[in-house]
Amino acid sequence: MQLLGLLRRELRTECREWVADGDISAEQGNRILARYGTSLEDGSDGSLAYKVLVGIALLFVGMALLLLVSANWEDIPRALRMLGLIGITLALNGIGVHQYLKREAGLGWLFVGSISYGASIMLIAQIYHLGEHFPDGLFYWALGIVPVAWLVRSRVLAMLMLAIATLWMLSEGKFSPPLEMVLFLAAALAVAYQAASAGLMVVTVGLAVSWLNLLLGWWYGYPYHPEIEGGMISLNMGLLALLFMASHRLAPSSSPYLRRAGTLLSLWSLRGYLVMLVPFTLVELCEAYLDELTGLADPGLWGGLLASVPAAVLAVRHNDAHPLSRGLVMIAPLLLLLFHGTDAEALALPMALMVNLLVLGSAIVLIQQGLEKGLSQFFYSGVGLLLILAMIRYVDLVGDYVGGAVMFLIAAAILFGAARYWRDRQQGEQSHE
Repeated sequence: MQLLGLLRRELRTECREWVADGDISAEQGNRILARYGTSLEDGSDGSLAYKVLVGIALLFVGMALLLLVSANWEDIPRALRMLGLIGITLALNGIGVHQYLKREAGLGWLFVGSISYGASIMLIAQIYHLGEHFPDGLFYWALGIVPVAWLVRSRVLAMLMLAIATLWMLSEGKFSPPLEMVLFLAAALAVAYQAASAGLMVVTVGLAVSWLNLLLGWWYGYPYHPEIEGGMISLNMGLLALLFMASHRLAPSSSPYLRRAGTLLSLWSLRGYLVMLVPFTLVELCEAYLDELTGLADPGLWGGLLASVPAAVLAVRHNDAHPLSRGLVMIAPLLLLLFHGTDAEALALPMALMVNLLVLGSAIVLIQQGLEKGLSQFFYSGVGLLLILAMIRYVDLVGDYVGGAVMFLIAAAILFGAARYWRDRQQGEQSHE
């Protein structure tokens, strides 16, 4: 089982108390914690309250300085304003680097220095009326944080860099394809690898998916503006399949953070699959999607195939995923070709029926996996998916009222079966005790 950082911190605290009280030995405590990728000697706990208070205090200091400068901004000579901004930025970052090299601290100063760097870019551009393309300021701001985040291996600075880069991507994406985003994604992955941060890796992967969708939108609308087309669904089908299988490749890794990254990727790719699947239980949306596709020449199809074919190969070679999941990944390339190469009117109703059965099967599998493996997120996801499907069928009946009644009875039977299995399992555990 993989635990979030907060839960691992609490488990470390509890184990240290058990060792101190003599309930378990230090060796036993370390064996317990090793299952979750940590140890009694892990010094990453720190004081969260202290870090938050210091961060807020530094933020208030920066705001006070900005207010003092703003109050006398027009009275300060232009050259002195520029030198002052550069001097403050260099001083903040210099203090941060000095403290980091001296005792591996100073990240707070570097964070405030990064904020000061961005503010200096904006204000100097305003002073000298430099540039009319405002996304450029965000680009150079994020670019300046890259080497600092990489050198000190800071997840916080990397997240700040990604946040600014995302703002640049969204603003630049209105004017031209933001191809340079690949630099920030690569830098974030490098920091995630250096800092052994599963969270940063998953966030970076999520932004990469958004970036690929934006590039595909530009492919559709070039050279004027990005456009949203049905082929984006095909691209995301392939990407989700690839991420899901990649997460299962990371699961047996000897590195704890890679195992955590695999767990998070598996969970979020599964959630993305469910969110994308549910709307297509309606025939009307299936027809709209199929009508949007531009045949086998659709770039969304080829993007989806570039992702789904390697995913299918992984599904064939590795059987650690559930058979239903592996089967879906294996046939994903064929489904994409079928959707893009078949008449919309002939395929809409069969597609809707197939998706309804697929959602129902997915809900059953999630509930079953949640009960067997004790994974609450899978169990509740399955129950929630089942309830959503039942409500959709209530609003938009498939066939007639008899079909809707059958769907409700199936859902009720699955929930009754899950409840009985859970009760019998708890009684069995109590009898063993």
